[in-house]
Amino acid sequence: MNHLFRVFLSLLALVILLGFTMGCGKPAEGKLTNPILIKDGNGKVRNFNLYLPKGGGEGRPLLVYFHGVRSEKFKTMPVLKGYTGSPVDETGLIPFCNTRGIVLLEMLPSYSYRNLNVEAHGWSPFEKETGGIETCIDSVIKEYEIDVDQIYLAGISAGAVMCNHLANRRPEIYRGIISHSQAHISERDDVLDPVKTDRPFRVVICYTKGDYQNLKDICEKSYVKYRDHGYSVTLIRDLPPKSHKWSNSSNGRLWRLLTRPGTD
Repeated sequence: MNHLFRVFLSLLALVILLGFTMGCGKPAEGKLTNPILIKDGNGKVRNFNLYLPKGGGEGRPLLVYFHGVRSEKFKTMPVLKGYTGSPVDETGLIPFCNTRGIVLLEMLPSYSYRNLNVEAHGWSPFEKETGGIETCIDSVIKEYEIDVDQIYLAGISAGAVMCNHLANRRPEIYRGIISHSQAHISERDDVLDPVKTDRPFRVVICYTKGDYQNLKDICEKSYVKYRDHGYSVTLIRDLPPKSHKWSNSSNGRLWRLLTRPGTD
C-alpha cells in the first residue's frame, strides 16, 4: 500500500508539473501587462497593456490605442470637470476588439511634462516617447503574429496627436489611424502637412458635439491638408457625447470607416 501511495504521489506531482509548464506558455487571450520587456533609448522600461481576443490564431489585426493627457490634479480644475483623458477601459474598445478578433495594444506614457501648470502624462516630449513606442509596436507585431497589412492607430486628444506623429514617421507600417478630437500638429500646435509617401495610410478624423472649439478647428484644418495631399480621409463631426470624451457608441462606425472606406 505504501508503495502504491508513493507511486500515486509521484504521478500527481508529474501532472502538476506538466500543468505548470504548459501554463507558462504564451497566454492565448486576456489582458497582459508588459508581456515583453521593452526599454527605450534612455533605458526606461516601456509600460503597456495587451488585450488578446478570444480564439487565438495567426494574422490578426492590431489596434494601438493612446489616451489623452492625464493628471490627478486635473480633477481639481473646474474647467476640466468630467474630463478623464479617456483611458482605454472607458472607450468600449476592449470588448469591441475582443469580439472581433482584434489585438488591442494600450500604450502608456513614460514621461511627464507641464500641462496647465501641473505635472501631466500625455505623449510629450515626442523625442522621448516615440522610440520606445515604436519598439513596443514592432515587438508585439513580431511576437503575436499580427497581420502586417492590418496595423492601425487610434487616439484621442494628445493621443490623437501621437497617432498622427507615428503614422507620418513610418507610413509604410500603418494601414490607418483614428484621430479623435485632435489631429496632425506640432508640439507648438501648428497644423502640419502630411508626409509624402507612395503608401498613404487611411485617416478618420472626428470630434464630438461637446469638444473644445480650438480642437474642432484643428481637425477641420488637418482634414483639408490630408485631403489635398491625396490621402483617403474622412471627417466626422459632432459625434456623441456632448463632452471631450471618446465616442464609445461610434466604435463600430469608426472601425468600419477605417477598414472599409466609403461604407458610412
